[in-house]
Amino acid sequence: MASRSIGAKPRAKKIVILGDFNPHYHTHLAVNETIIHLSNTFNNEVAFEWIDTDKFEIENDFNTYSGLWIASGSPYKDMNNVLHAIKYARENNIPTFGNCGGFQHMLIEYARNVCGLLYADSEETNPESKEIIISKLTCSLVGQQEEISIDRSSLLFSLIGETNLTGKYHCNYALNPIYIPLLESNGMRMTATNPEGDIRAFEVPSHPFYIGTLFQPALTSTDDEISPILMGFTKLVLVSK
Repeated sequence: MASRSIGAKPRAKKIVILGDFNPHYHTHLAVNETIIHLSNTFNNEVAFEWIDTDKFEIENDFNTYSGLWIASGSPYKDMNNVLHAIKYARENNIPTFGNCGGFQHMLIEYARNVCGLLYADSEETNPESKEIIISKLTCSLVGQQEEISIDRSSLLFSLIGETNLTGKYHCNYALNPIYIPLLESNGMRMTATNPEGDIRAFEVPSHPFYIGTLFQPALTSTDDEISPILMGFTKLVLVSK
């Protein structure tokens, strides 16, 4: 699936969902349900469009889209294109949200281009890398959920308004904790942890909206109670240039 628009309206702000849409993935169907709810809530002033990772044209398409959502579903068809899109959005202050695979690739991009780890990679796609930023979980989180603690001084907390939430997952890989000090010393902030202290979200305070979550907010979002993270992301896109 190359692209799919939901909530289109003339002159509406547009958010690209960068990911290889698969109608058999319940996580992708949950995203579609959530963006319908978001579009209705914002009176269709914002439109969302899926674009496959090998189809997104960075220089041209960012003239069209005001926000970047990196979806789950890695390994992607074109990992390098995803990393280039993330880098462009980070450097140009484009509101950016990533979950699951998006979370992982935002970390890889930051490690490579901000922290100077040229070989930063994921164990899923390059297990021979010298610098495994994203490592395989000892226990899979596919189909799992857990309670997560939020840093009170974070943007994430300002969006949620609570210090705890229930996160749902569909992943087997997460941040390798040995790289946390390096990431933090280069401007990244770890903002959410599980009861064991494992990182479940991060943000970059110097950026207007640059948040990654290992959990997938769409899996707990409903029409009556839309994810406050995705609400906050959408609101910022609407007021961005």
